[in-house]
Amino acid sequence: MAGPHFDISAAVVRQLGDELVSDEVTAIVELVKNAYDADADYAHVVVDTTDAPPGAAGKFSKAVGYITIDDDGMGMDRDDIERGWLIISLSGKRVMKAAGGKTPKGRTPLGDKGLGRLSTQKLGRNLELYTRKDGQTGTLHVAFAWDAFTDDKSLSEVPVSIDPAPKPGRTKGTMLVISGLKNPDVWHGAGVKKLISDLSQVISPFAEARPFLVTLRIDGRPIDLGQVSAKVRSAAVGKFVIDFTGGEMGLAGKFRLVKLRGNDPDGFETLLARDNGRAFFEYLKGRKGAPVAFRYSDDPNYFLEFDYRLPLAALGSVEKLPAPEPGKPPVVANPGPFHAEIDEFLLRGDDVGAKLGGLANTSEVRDIVALHAGIKVFRDGFAIKPYGLNGEDWLRLSAQQTSATSYYGLRPQNIIGFVSISEATNGNLKEKTDREGFVSDPYSQNFRRLMLHAVETIGGFYEWTRRSFNTYKADIPSPSKPFQGGRQAVTDAAAVARRLASYTQSAKSLETNTAAARKKIASVTARIQQAPILSSAAERELAELLTEAQQALESSQALFAELMGYAAEAKNLADIVAVLSPRLDVLSDQLQDFSELAGLGLLAEALSHEVQNQTDRLMQKASAAVARARKTTPPNVDLLVLGQEVTSAASALRRQIGHLSPSLRYQRDKIETFAVSKLVGEILEHFTDRWAENDIQVEIEPGSADFAVKTNRGRLTQVVDNILLNAEYWLKEAHVRNADFKPKLTVAYASPRIRIWDNAGGVDLAVEDALFEPFITLKPKDEGRGLGLFISSQILESMGCSIVLLGQRNEHDRRYIFELDLSGIVDG
Repeated sequence: MAGPHFDISAAVVRQLGDELVSDEVTAIVELVKNAYDADADYAHVVVDTTDAPPGAAGKFSKAVGYITIDDDGMGMDRDDIERGWLIISLSGKRVMKAAGGKTPKGRTPLGDKGLGRLSTQKLGRNLELYTRKDGQTGTLHVAFAWDAFTDDKSLSEVPVSIDPAPKPGRTKGTMLVISGLKNPDVWHGAGVKKLISDLSQVISPFAEARPFLVTLRIDGRPIDLGQVSAKVRSAAVGKFVIDFTGGEMGLAGKFRLVKLRGNDPDGFETLLARDNGRAFFEYLKGRKGAPVAFRYSDDPNYFLEFDYRLPLAALGSVEKLPAPEPGKPPVVANPGPFHAEIDEFLLRGDDVGAKLGGLANTSEVRDIVALHAGIKVFRDGFAIKPYGLNGEDWLRLSAQQTSATSYYGLRPQNIIGFVSISEATNGNLKEKTDREGFVSDPYSQNFRRLMLHAVETIGGFYEWTRRSFNTYKADIPSPSKPFQGGRQAVTDAAAVARRLASYTQSAKSLETNTAAARKKIASVTARIQQAPILSSAAERELAELLTEAQQALESSQALFAELMGYAAEAKNLADIVAVLSPRLDVLSDQLQDFSELAGLGLLAEALSHEVQNQTDRLMQKASAAVARARKTTPPNVDLLVLGQEVTSAASALRRQIGHLSPSLRYQRDKIETFAVSKLVGEILEHFTDRWAENDIQVEIEPGSADFAVKTNRGRLTQVVDNILLNAEYWLKEAHVRNADFKPKLTVAYASPRIRIWDNAGGVDLAVEDALFEPFITLKPKDEGRGLGLFISSQILESMGCSIVLLGQRNEHDRRYIFELDLSGIVDG
């Protein structure tokens, strides 16, 4: 008799399978993955909702509806079935992956939990298996019913049959037969449309990321899984390729000129299309602040191409892991090499794109993009949910998109793309047990950071190009150049000028006629006046009227001359409006960027005022509580300590607000003279406590020479604060990477300059030339927007001063010294 041991109810297995798989698509994909792991070249999926299951040896011939999944993989023999397939959670694939092994075709198995077969119960009540191992002579037939997994049976009591199949019918491979469909409605009507849509997204539609063939047939009808053809991809307006290898991300892209058409088709035709953007490209070469290195495309169908490279370690807030050896600095969590491609499409008005793809019209492009919109992650050809599926926006493209119709960035509904990873090289990117995304760990977080930075860089270059086009229009004005916002003003001004021009022609004609009339009147009047005796009384009365008419005509001629002058001025005004219109676009861009900052300033002022009031009340109450505690017998020591801590905390909060207050509106216009050494000392004292917590050492460079400036203290404080906060962020990052790192920040000053630098590593080459442009940063979006240094440069410029990143390089071959030239505010 066997000794005491654990057993398990068969019902638990049913529950486990039901919870592991969320829907029918996931269940089918898990079974198709098994075909891939078996080195199959194909997996044919057939769904029949009305007939009995196939197979002469079938055990469930009365069941209604079935699904078969047929492959030409390695197959199984009896030993594989009994010692592997029938043992829940036993997976030889897991052992193979742990040992770095591969299948005969060089595939690293996707499955490793030994639970994929349980997903069949999501689809039907019965499961049969026909399998023949490569090299074996016969086919085996396995059958059991999920209804047999009940509470009153242990798992070992569930009946399972293994018999030779009467007709082998195959040389190798496996066919699963799932009968007694649980949810037949999902295979009809709207349900089947959604299922087909989901399945077409989960099995890679891209040939570049598809390892083997998957077909689907439902009730005798072949289903098109919507593969993305090379023709459709050729119609893209923008194409981008991302390769991460060796710890460094490379990004290459190109886009067609029509991307810049936006809402200004007339301006596009006038300024860009006429020379395929050549003049604009020459203009761009002279502009600063481009986030990438770009060039005019050698491909005549494209306008610009660009390249960009960045090490993973250079990104802000990258996740690290403890070093494998004690005492060594932490190492960056490398998710492994991966390849990604993103195609962007114009869904309206891009007939040229359709022709480039050899398509008759744009409808096929729209249909495919609608089906596959988003950027998906495929591991060996199978999508990892939920990334990019059914509108899931894991790269926050919607957050970058503005409501403006002039938005040039990547719109989630206009792009299709994929990230291709593999089990062999990206084993650290582990999926959750329910197959609903990656396990959240340093590897997956760094993977997401890399992809986020890539799409942000693409969007940044698009935005820089758009802004440059607006300034290009402003620098090369054209009265016939309509644009959104100023278009109506230009049209109205031109219409007025045309009307006045027509009035001018009429006035000239009328002036000629008036001159002739005046001449005749003058002749008649002169004759009457020269012979008054011979004139009748009526003629003499007429002479008086003619004299008045002569005066009226003279006034009319003067008015016509004045109107002609106004017409000329109106024409000049129309030209001026046309010149100003593009400049309004540039101002609109800047106002849009900074309008949200205005709300922040108002909030800061309100907060400053309220904190002052609340800390006053808090300190009063704390002082009263301390006084009462001292009067008690014996004194309440705990209350005394608490009161002193509250008072100390409130005082610290007041100091912080005091540091903020000079920058607020009610003190912003106050001009005073003060020593630079005093300002620097106060700012460093403000940061003392927080820097001490991070072991950041601060030094005033020996030999610094004090000088006085005359300006608003708060504005200059804001500039220095921005530089110091940037330094603090990267010093902390460097310390996280290397526990032995000694962060140090140095300030030097001598009239008329202040210099600030740190030993964190310097400014990355990728951004050093664009550092003072808006939205240029390597920090994560939630930690920095790339506006601090831009705002600092604008503040200094308004003061007649400037800021530069000196060309001197450190031991990492990076520029690292910020220099403030305060010549415009030096006192004396």
